[in-house]
Amino acid sequence: MAPNDNGVVDAFIDLRSPYSYLALQPARALAQRTGVAFEWWPVITDFRSAYGGEVEQRSPRDVAKLKYLYMDCRRLAKLQGLTIRSTTKLWDAGLGSQAMLFAKSRNCLWEFCDPLLAAFWRREFDLESPVQIEAALVSAGLQAGDWREYLNADAQRDLDAAFERAELLGVFGAPTFVYRGELFWGGDRLDLLAAALNRREQA
Repeated sequence: MAPNDNGVVDAFIDLRSPYSYLALQPARALAQRTGVAFEWWPVITDFRSAYGGEVEQRSPRDVAKLKYLYMDCRRLAKLQGLTIRSTTKLWDAGLGSQAMLFAKSRNCLWEFCDPLLAAFWRREFDLESPVQIEAALVSAGLQAGDWREYLNADAQRDLDAAFERAELLGVFGAPTFVYRGELFWGGDRLDLLAAALNRREQA
């Protein structure tokens, strides 16, 4: 999959990343404000390496880093009227990421992702549960039978393709936005992305 050179922003999020969650509203507002299309992709970052492994394996430094991360996310979430509670384990986002791609392919991405992520960050959603994932898709207006067919036939292929795209573009964390080959890592870099999009309008 070649990088986009047609003015589209490739937007990569990890469903388990609080910073990805916090970037969604501002990024979507930016897309609406500029009229630039954002192509949304799942990515699964290596949280184990970044934060010292499983909960019981973490050093005092890793624990302190995570405490700060969630404190930081809670104060940022408050500005958006969102709730973020610290997770109790390292979740497997594979199934949820496949479901994200399915919902995207049926033009129901946010109908699926918005309620799922809100519930997940309130600790009310099991991201690894096939039953809850399917229920979330159905609540978004999708058909359970279509989801099961996709899961059996195309889901892993599409997820692998999304990961390959991320690797090709040099994505190493989430959220990351890529515009004409330039990376913007983190929601706090959306202003720089906005400036790049504005330069495009003035060119």
